[in-house]
Amino acid sequence: MAALDEERPIDRLFCHVLHYSGCRPSEALELTPGRILIEERALVFRSLKKRKKDARGRIKQPQYRTVPVPEILIESLDLVYGIRALHKKEKGIDIPLWTMSRPTAYRLVKRVMTRAGIVGKQATGKGLRHGFGVAMMTAKKPLPIHVLSQLMGHTDTKTTEIYLQVVGEEKRQMVSDAWEG
Repeated sequence: MAALDEERPIDRLFCHVLHYSGCRPSEALELTPGRILIEERALVFRSLKKRKKDARGRIKQPQYRTVPVPEILIESLDLVYGIRALHKKEKGIDIPLWTMSRPTAYRLVKRVMTRAGIVGKQATGKGLRHGFGVAMMTAKKPLPIHVLSQLMGHTDTKTTEIYLQVVGEEKRQMVSDAWEG
């Protein structure tokens, strides 16, 4: 998070949304004021990886998922974009918050990760998403796998388990914590 200090406020906010929600960058780019639930402290994302057609080839309706986020994120979004005012006016609530393209979002994440000293596969939006999954499962009160699966927009918990392959130092720390507890 400290590596965001050199970015513009709207770019910082984009990265905060990725960090706190575990969403895909493309899903964050579709976020609109109307999908920010202030009272519920949650963001609503259209799940982009859901199949567009059912087994019979019929077009399916878009699927959405609601992800609770820290109040500070909601307040920051309101401060920068005036979410409460937009909700009251009921105007502009369907216009995406960010106008950057997917490649620009990718470059933003790479730039911030490089500044943070993170390299390799984890220095991407997918790496942030994986980090979110691992953080939710290794917290003091870990989320049940089916809840994490819903938050990440997975139909099957088997998909979620892929994000939870803990390796290297994370694995050592988990084992060390288990010995101490």
